[in-house]
Amino acid sequence: MDGDVMIAGFFPLYTLGTNRSQSDDSGDGQNKPFIFNTYQFVLALAFAIEEINENPHNLHNLMLGFNICNAHMEAWKTFKNPFTSLFGKDNLPNYSCVRVSKSIAVLTGPSGLLSAQIGILLNLYRFPQLTFGPFDHALSDHKNFPAVYQMASKDTSIAIALISLLLHFIWNWVGLLTSQDENGLWILPELKEEMDKNRICINKSSANVLIIHGDNEALLDMLHSFLKNIQFHNAAGDQVTLDDKRKLEADYDIVNIWNFPEGLELEVKVGKFSPYAHQMSLSEDMVHWAIGNTEPIHSACSEGCGPGYRKSPQEEKAACCSYCTPCSANEIANGTDMEQCMKCPDHQYANTERNQCLPTDARFLTYEEPLGMALDCMALFLSTLTTVVLGVFVKHKNTPIVKANNQALSYILLISLIFCFLCSLLFIGRPNNSTCILQQTTFGVVFTVAVSAVLAKTVTVVLAFKVTSPGRRMRWLLLSGAPNFITLICTLIQVTLCGIWLGTSPPFIDTDAHSEHGHLIILCNKGSLTAFYSVLGYLGFLALVSFTLAFLARNLPNTFNEAKFLTFSMLLFCIVWLTFLPVYHSAKREVMVAVEIFSILVSSAGLLGCIFAPKCYIILLRPDRNFLLGFRDRSHPGRNTPS
Repeated sequence: MDGDVMIAGFFPLYTLGTNRSQSDDSGDGQNKPFIFNTYQFVLALAFAIEEINENPHNLHNLMLGFNICNAHMEAWKTFKNPFTSLFGKDNLPNYSCVRVSKSIAVLTGPSGLLSAQIGILLNLYRFPQLTFGPFDHALSDHKNFPAVYQMASKDTSIAIALISLLLHFIWNWVGLLTSQDENGLWILPELKEEMDKNRICINKSSANVLIIHGDNEALLDMLHSFLKNIQFHNAAGDQVTLDDKRKLEADYDIVNIWNFPEGLELEVKVGKFSPYAHQMSLSEDMVHWAIGNTEPIHSACSEGCGPGYRKSPQEEKAACCSYCTPCSANEIANGTDMEQCMKCPDHQYANTERNQCLPTDARFLTYEEPLGMALDCMALFLSTLTTVVLGVFVKHKNTPIVKANNQALSYILLISLIFCFLCSLLFIGRPNNSTCILQQTTFGVVFTVAVSAVLAKTVTVVLAFKVTSPGRRMRWLLLSGAPNFITLICTLIQVTLCGIWLGTSPPFIDTDAHSEHGHLIILCNKGSLTAFYSVLGYLGFLALVSFTLAFLARNLPNTFNEAKFLTFSMLLFCIVWLTFLPVYHSAKREVMVAVEIFSILVSSAGLLGCIFAPKCYIILLRPDRNFLLGFRDRSHPGRNTPS
């Protein structure tokens, strides 16, 4: 097509055969079959130039023409037609005596190899060269091809696009075929890097999926400044720019070859990859697999790991080969092919399938469950019984058995025992920071009052014997109420220990999500174990001193001598709390709390029963023995009764 301005196009329209076909009668020994898949570019060029000429806004007062020549693929014939087209058949290079219209630019393609070969000739004469084939990395060489412009979009995300497709079909055992030139060497490092990141392995023979790469991408910062500024939209709506700095990234089409009978093939677009969002879209229902297959083919070194399992590498094998290992306790894997299992939060636990974290069931000793209800009823019953005993002692306060061994200490002991029974209720129910603090401090203080009262009563027994002994002048100690100060002093020491405990590391609410699967145990943490055992040890020290004194005074001859009862009460108290320590540390969740409550109730009930049961028996059932002279005569027959 003639025009004011000409563009030369060199396409491989047909090849020259070397063997004469049987149907060829021309006798020239050559056949010239057209290559139709390249001839379509001729039609596209003609259509594009016609559209340019019809639009008055493109070229003002100029008509664009074209001259298309066949470009031979054989290396020794590559320069023939381009040379003839540019300089004439009978003219010398760089010289023409005929004034004819010359081409101002050359269009080559689609083969990058052919464009490179022609580009060597065009570079000598500074012809701008435009290539419309896939972007070729070899053509981006500034030194060898300073006048080449490639119209293809950038191709830097081809590796990511390929990896996205492989991951979609779970193909991690694939083959790779690429050319051993600059184009192949350019894509290999990036493709291998992405494969290593995603545990995809390249295998030479046994893979069912083969990656064939023959196109590369690069641009040149140099077909000429006027060409760099060209930017337009083609008829398909795609933006075209020749400047590498402004060139857009290419979207990649995913094409599937449909096979028809008689060897016919059709390339069908089934998906697309966008480099900007690194997102792939694929219509799997449009994909036709090999004959006989209706599902995607399988190409993996090992089976995928489903939810509840993690991938662990197989020794001495490629990175894509792995075992499926179940997640550990309280860990989950809620996806496929996960390399690490995720640990469930403290207030959740992993289900049996290890693929979901479920909220844990909060557990603590409640009033509704049988164990909590039994301990609650026991505490209320014993505290009520102690209150009744206190009422009996108050009603019979003028009798000798109540007055003996310090009446005030008996009242203090009974009141402290009431609080001992009631403090066990603080251990039942949902714990909070307030109840955690009250549990230990109330327990420590009220038990100190009770044990120190027992110690004071024991000292009273000893002093009473000393007073009745000849030659002793200890009566003023009893009359001054000195034993009562023992209770006060011992209690103040324990209050000081509790104050130090609360000031340094007080008890607090805590949770245990590991002792029992699926349950979150809510309990009170002792805070400072040293302070806890100091409080408990101080109680044990007071009990041991009381037991020792009571044991030494058990056979002292005195009316209403309760030293034996005090001895038994302290012996029982020490046995209970010595047994408590190993049992408490071997128990779990609410059983630990139940053990502590049971120890509180049993030790308090031991004090109540051993000390006050014999006295209530005499007061209520044997009032005839509640007389000083009568009791002394029955207890020590043969002795003279003192006046």
